[in-house]
Amino acid sequence: MNKTTTALCAFSVLVSASVAMASVPVASDAKMLQDVLTRMVTIKYKLSADAVVTIDIQTNASANAATDADGWVSIGGENIQGFTGAAFRKVFASEADGEGYLAATWHPDLSWPGQNVTENRARAVVTAWALDNTPDYMVVDISSGAKKGDVAYYPGAEWLPGGILGNPDYRENKIVMRKIMAKNVKWTMGSVGEEGREAAKEATHTVQLTNNYYIGVFEVTQTQWAQIYGTYPAYFSAVAMRAHRPVEFVSYNQIRRGADKSTVSNGEWPDAPADASFLGQLYNKTGIRFDLPSEAQWEFACRAGNGEGLWGNGSAYVNKTADVNCPGRTRANIENPDVTSPGTAGTTNQATAVCGSYAPNSWGLYDMHGNVWEWCLDASAAFADISSLTGRVNVAVGDNTAKRIRRGGAWVNYPYLGRSATRYDSVPSTTDNAIGFRLACQAGLK
Repeated sequence: MNKTTTALCAFSVLVSASVAMASVPVASDAKMLQDVLTRMVTIKYKLSADAVVTIDIQTNASANAATDADGWVSIGGENIQGFTGAAFRKVFASEADGEGYLAATWHPDLSWPGQNVTENRARAVVTAWALDNTPDYMVVDISSGAKKGDVAYYPGAEWLPGGILGNPDYRENKIVMRKIMAKNVKWTMGSVGEEGREAAKEATHTVQLTNNYYIGVFEVTQTQWAQIYGTYPAYFSAVAMRAHRPVEFVSYNQIRRGADKSTVSNGEWPDAPADASFLGQLYNKTGIRFDLPSEAQWEFACRAGNGEGLWGNGSAYVNKTADVNCPGRTRANIENPDVTSPGTAGTTNQATAVCGSYAPNSWGLYDMHGNVWEWCLDASAAFADISSLTGRVNVAVGDNTAKRIRRGGAWVNYPYLGRSATRYDSVPSTTDNAIGFRLACQAGLK
């Protein structure tokens, strides 16, 4: 009997739902099949409602496992890549075939080399995530050929194809966002006794955000700005150095209001960003309502669960002006920390660093300390407790000239200005080679 490429081997499949929320979708009746000649694996399943679907591949560590729950381990997100079809994206139940099945395909030889799916007794775990509780990582395509809805989701950083730092797309053609579970968490904003603290600006107070949100893993880079706006406004924009460095020399007005002047009246919170602004154009490109983070969102993400006296990666804050523990570019770790003027556009020191050059914080966010100051949505004012829908602080609605907060310190500053609690402000038309921004959004989250 002749063999054909339609010969299939069957494996076990497990389906699961995401963390319980209202109207949780259910994946069921799943099947995992492998073509014995091409080695292509097809995973078919049914879906009760629209959902984000992710798939894990597991192997059984014990050949004599008594139950399915005994001995199964994931092969690791870095080995589960190259899926096509109905996986790692928003899947519509209406996409199902005539028998009610959706399908995703995976070529294990491309991401799990040297392994044999049959011999390893593999199984697939299909997870349906509710659309208001999407996975930890959201990757939005902003390349020239991207369309609205070109969004991928992954349950962890190790699942991102090519690796978060190994794939240049994540600082060029795609925006990687990290889920921050902040809803109803009570925490202390500000500081008490850190060296370099400015008491008038950093008074401690209790904050309780009312929503979860996504925030950018990286500061917005020059290439990402150019993908949307078509320009390279940054001071450090020489071709040889600009690709993965943060965009700077962009004002709050350009980012949200669409004009570099302080008298504009459009794009003012709580209204959506102006259509002509970077954020407005980004929305037109992606269909996702990105914005600047509020102060509270920024500081909560920067601290990453670490309290006063610690950097966001958990290392100790030990010195105001020469703290080498600071996980970011500051005056303490550039080649010549005593410079009083910026380097030229062709140099790679005495300047911003490539995004991701330093250790991430405990939640996988890079350059929250140093590199460039980051614009926040809030107007400058004294701290106060908050209770608004988006967990905002100090918003001066309709005030077009009020200074806007910037956070995180920069390459020209001593480390103490990069502390999680440090607050400075600038008029919204300010452009500077030490001020950039990162994105936030609430897409897919409550």
